[in-house]
Amino acid sequence: MNVFVSEYLCSGACELSQEDASLLTEGTAMLDAVVTDLLSIPDCTVTVCIRESLSFVSDVFLQAEHLQRLQILRVTNSEEEQALFDRACQTADVAWIIAPEFDGLLVSRTERALQLGARVVGPDLKSIQLTADKWKLFEFLSERDLPTIPTVLMQDELTALEASFPCLIKHRFGAGGLGWELLSKAENWLKRRPDFGDQSSDYIVQPFLSGSSLSTVVLADVGRRELFPPGEQRVSWESGFAYQGGVIPAKLELDVVDSIHKLISRVCEQLPGLVGYVGFDILLPDADPMKPLIVEVNPRLTTSYVGYRQLTLDNLAERIVNGSSCYSALKWELEREIEFQPDGSLFLNQSRSLEEKKQ
Repeated sequence: MNVFVSEYLCSGACELSQEDASLLTEGTAMLDAVVTDLLSIPDCTVTVCIRESLSFVSDVFLQAEHLQRLQILRVTNSEEEQALFDRACQTADVAWIIAPEFDGLLVSRTERALQLGARVVGPDLKSIQLTADKWKLFEFLSERDLPTIPTVLMQDELTALEASFPCLIKHRFGAGGLGWELLSKAENWLKRRPDFGDQSSDYIVQPFLSGSSLSTVVLADVGRRELFPPGEQRVSWESGFAYQGGVIPAKLELDVVDSIHKLISRVCEQLPGLVGYVGFDILLPDADPMKPLIVEVNPRLTTSYVGYRQLTLDNLAERIVNGSSCYSALKWELEREIEFQPDGSLFLNQSRSLEEKKQ
């Protein structure tokens, strides 16, 4: 089996701005983890496109390249990446597309791979298009009485009256928290409103709710879903939104975990096209932690993969490319605590679980 792994920011498909630096770091960590796991599958070969300026030469990869199990296609410009992307999709058995939602990138690259005849792992196009648009996702969830954060579309001055303050402004198609802005009162919003101009309908406004930020994952296949242990998201608002990694598993009561899993299962039942590795961002409101809210649905690989792969002896990548239905249930080492940074670096702490066992 040959797997083509395309991580957009690492691939050389675009010029990188200063704002892309954090996303590139996350993308590199995910790509490294995915390729490593794929190479541990017997008889699996991997193809990747890598921008020429990016270092991607671990000992594992050098050895795999020498054994012709890893083909690294060095890319100098976006036109070259497009040609190599097309060729790889046509020759690979499986295409694994990792891309942010903004500018329709995840949709367009997935659609292109499908047009070229590739078997693409992950949600179907309809599900990607819906979940990548935060406004459309809000409408979908609300129509089905699935609890989520109240949301209004930024269209005119009435938005300030409809919104609660403090509030968050988010791009409808944003990723990684880019473009999030926290405003404390309506006057701040009215001052900022003219800056958005004709693009105001590309943004949503949500109340800033106090609570615990969590994330989890569903590994879905036909007729089967595996729900991962929820993890804690670490976020700083000191100088705007800053994602600071997380801890897996989060310290939660069993009934809270159960309420999160029940909510996510309801979403998946309403949207059966959510196949493969799907990330969910969850808020546990301080006002009622037993009533979790859906914040976002990420129809792609998320940074949490680097943590979850350390919390199990099973190969997550193998289940993603082959489909999880032919495997036994994942076995989690919940006595471990995995702390991961946005750059993919990890810290393993077992002291908490050992102390708990002594009690």
